[in-house]
Amino acid sequence: MSATPLPAKPTASTPTWGEAWRDWLGSEVPAWIFVAKTIFAALLALWIAFRLGFDSPRSSMLTVFIVAQPQTGLVLAKSFYRIIGTMAGCLATFVLVGLFAQQRELFLAAMAVWVGLCTTGAALYRNFRAYAFVLAGYTACLIGFPSALHPETVFNTAVSRVSEVMLGILCAGVVADLVLPRALGASLVAMVRGSYREFLGFVTGALRGHLDHDAMERSHDHFVANVIAFEAQRDAAYFESPDARVRSDRLRLLNAGYMSSATSVHMLHQMMQRLRRLGRHRVLDQLAPLYQALATELIPEEGLMPATAAEAAPLARRIAVFRAQLPQRIAAARRAVENDGDKAELLDFDSAADLLLRFTEEMDEYTTSYVALSHPGTRAHRRAPSYVAHTDWITALLSGVRATVALLSVSAFWIASAWPSGAGAATIACVFCCLFAAAPSPVLAVRGLSVGFIWGLLAAFVCAFVVLPPLDGFPLLAAGMTPFIMVGIKLLTNPRTAGIGAGYNIMFGNIIGVENITRFNPLPVLNDGFASLLGAGVAALVFALLVPAETRRLRLHMVRSLRRRVLLACFGGMSGLRHRFENSTRDLLGQLLAGADRAAGEDRRLLARALSVLEAGHAIIDLREAAALGTLAVGSRAALHASVRALARLFAKPTQQRREQALEGVARATGRIEAALEAGEVDAAERAALKRGRVGLHLLRTLLLDDETFASLSAVENPAATTASGATHAA
Repeated sequence: MSATPLPAKPTASTPTWGEAWRDWLGSEVPAWIFVAKTIFAALLALWIAFRLGFDSPRSSMLTVFIVAQPQTGLVLAKSFYRIIGTMAGCLATFVLVGLFAQQRELFLAAMAVWVGLCTTGAALYRNFRAYAFVLAGYTACLIGFPSALHPETVFNTAVSRVSEVMLGILCAGVVADLVLPRALGASLVAMVRGSYREFLGFVTGALRGHLDHDAMERSHDHFVANVIAFEAQRDAAYFESPDARVRSDRLRLLNAGYMSSATSVHMLHQMMQRLRRLGRHRVLDQLAPLYQALATELIPEEGLMPATAAEAAPLARRIAVFRAQLPQRIAAARRAVENDGDKAELLDFDSAADLLLRFTEEMDEYTTSYVALSHPGTRAHRRAPSYVAHTDWITALLSGVRATVALLSVSAFWIASAWPSGAGAATIACVFCCLFAAAPSPVLAVRGLSVGFIWGLLAAFVCAFVVLPPLDGFPLLAAGMTPFIMVGIKLLTNPRTAGIGAGYNIMFGNIIGVENITRFNPLPVLNDGFASLLGAGVAALVFALLVPAETRRLRLHMVRSLRRRVLLACFGGMSGLRHRFENSTRDLLGQLLAGADRAAGEDRRLLARALSVLEAGHAIIDLREAAALGTLAVGSRAALHASVRALARLFAKPTQQRREQALEGVARATGRIEAALEAGEVDAAERAALKRGRVGLHLLRTLLLDDETFASLSAVENPAATTASGATHAA
């Protein structure tokens, strides 16, 4: 793990015309298949809604636009949570209309509070679970606003709304699953294989000294993105097939192994860097053959990397054999250090060797979980821990307050102006506030959707009043609408224009006005279109003016939260603590990196802080595990608990005084553990736990003594430290 620069990459040759054509087909054909399937599902839902005589057939078509996704699993997952959100919104509407139908001000205030609560939930949860909260909020608006003036119609309105949504979901799901299906499982398999090969290459490169510090940090940034994306894909694939549900636990186990292995290899790398700076050449000389041996077991110098889980089975056996032999190899190397080195060198060796042993164990678990995927129909070999996302109640409540203020503002304008389309403006403001509650840059997201709204309004106006009037019958209606629908769906297939495409589809589907009895009146169309734009504008203003997500104060709060994840390691319940700590820290880091200013190097500073937090947190958990030993002496246990409390105070608010107090607590606890080990009155299991606790204390001591690490951790309270040191974690 030396700081050898990466070899230069060969210059890529210009692709031939044949290669360019194949690349174009590989990217464009699936996109156009998705466009054709979505158009077919939307028109099918519209036709069935006409045949069944629904009040608003366009709502079924609009539902197809909203739940449309390239992979079947994503469609089913989004549809499932849309159903839950729609039903919750209906129940909330019944309650609010029943309580406040006679008082419009109270009704709108209660509706705003409900939308604020739903927005808070959307900010707390991830993936399509957040989408259920979005639906619960704006479904209540869609049903409640028309029903408030006529409470006796609320049940019929709710039944119509649910029926139209269910029809759209059914058509989207059936078409996605039966017509040229594109399974999410296939992309998930490719992601699993790619992540394992990347990580295996990264580990062997690090062990052989082919990666410098910058390359290590860039790789960890990539690992964070992989963990979050993998969890989102696994969660959605659960709805796709029975086999995906059986594999779900094993995939969670795989992701947990991926995270813990990435942390362990970083801690090992950091330890080796510190030993080099301290000049511990004797220790390094004894450890180097062990690293090289592990790298050779993972990938021989001229060996090939396993392409699939089945091909990794021999690798899993090699790692298991190496893991079994490693304690003896470490013991032999330790005797060489013990004979020639002092006590400090011996402790350095023990710490580095323990980290190597830990990484080997976790790499063994990770590879075993990977190989198990090649055996379909079997359960995980051990209980899989759940993914634990970071939840920040302050930012979530602020999102809820924004949504409440936006809805109250539009509602006040609606009442004051008696605008017939005011309900549409309030609903769109609600949708935007809920939808972008957790977005790193909500103003930019709203801007993209608003651009789509404008184009969707223009397209709907041309389609409704130029193209459709001379046409008669559903086939001609479908033919006239298809080119306009195609534009919006195609925009969805490009990540750079997906926001514009979503806005286009929502506006077009909502404004086109295809009903059982169509009235060609441009005035309501323009009114509804301008109402939607007003709602989007109010949402953007609220995001920009009311404690914006990009504000420095809120950003610093989240950065402080990253450092304070160590408090979870200090005081959280011990059951599954290591996994919860790892998950939540990486999830928070992913949120911060999504909005980071990479040009200014903010992502590097955040990553350095997160890696230091993970390193400290795992060492503290080791201390707490050692302190939990039943036969440990009271004085030793008290010293360990005191050191944990001192570390908690330091990470709550780093100061030089608290740093010195934490170092004193670590020194006292180290002395107690050394005394317990020298007493010789503990059994083998307790001795192993005490040794791991001693290693944890040593790691914490080296981390606290590192000035650049401390500067990175305390940069929020002392920005000058960041400037002085470059805020780079070189520890």
